[in-house]
Amino acid sequence: MIEYKAYHKKSLGKKRSKGAHAARKKGKEKGPRAARINFRQVLPIAAAILAVVLVTAAGAAVYSWLGRSSLFSVRDIDMNPCVYVAKDEVSGILSGAPQGNIWSLSSRDIGRRLLSHPWVRSVSVRKALPDRLVVRIDERKPAAMINLDALYYVDDEGKIFKRLTAYDPKNFPIVTGFSQGELSARDAVTLQNLKKTLELLRCTDSGVLRQNVSEVHFDAQEGYTIVTRDSALQLKIGMMDFREAMRRIEEAMPKLSSVGQARGVVDLKTAGRIFVRPGE
Repeated sequence: MIEYKAYHKKSLGKKRSKGAHAARKKGKEKGPRAARINFRQVLPIAAAILAVVLVTAAGAAVYSWLGRSSLFSVRDIDMNPCVYVAKDEVSGILSGAPQGNIWSLSSRDIGRRLLSHPWVRSVSVRKALPDRLVVRIDERKPAAMINLDALYYVDDEGKIFKRLTAYDPKNFPIVTGFSQGELSARDAVTLQNLKKTLELLRCTDSGVLRQNVSEVHFDAQEGYTIVTRDSALQLKIGMMDFREAMRRIEEAMPKLSSVGQARGVVDLKTAGRIFVRPGE
């Protein structure tokens, strides 16, 4: 019995000693190796972050220098020739841009500000290093004047864009019969009628009425009346097709001249007939 216990005790003690020794050895080896592996993984990431920070800082410093350098101060505005928009006006709208730095200017913002000019339909702005702005303007072209609370220019798209001053040219036909309230409210029917009136004006650009129209009047009930420039002859065409109206006017004008009818009202709304009466 004594020998059995001693042997059993000695065997169990050896097993525990071997397992504990292996565990302690494994623990000692795992710590440093894991630390070396983690460090190798983190090092490239840290280097990349540092490089990004340095490049960003360098870029910011360069951009700051470019924004302050007199080398890039805008000294010239290259603008296409315009009829109604002067280069001095563009410089004024830019509010000191010719003295600014080209890197600090926004082409989009400059274009938006130039669109506030009544004669500018569209505009493009680009920078030409080191010191030039290139501005290309597409101007509005008046198709007529429209009589509202005052005279305004209207273009061929029906856009009312400028109130006339004493210095603006007035050698355009006048459109009448429209109200300020309906146009301001963007009434769809009124806007469509205005565009049709401008279409009628374009139809008079050739033939006997070429450069001889002083007014086109629109009435929702009576239709259209064209007034000539030379003798204020009123040609009533109603709501008929514009091409048919021009054909009747071409036929009527020589006959009216032959009978000495240069003034008054001429009703052309009835096919094959011309009704003439004194002016209204």
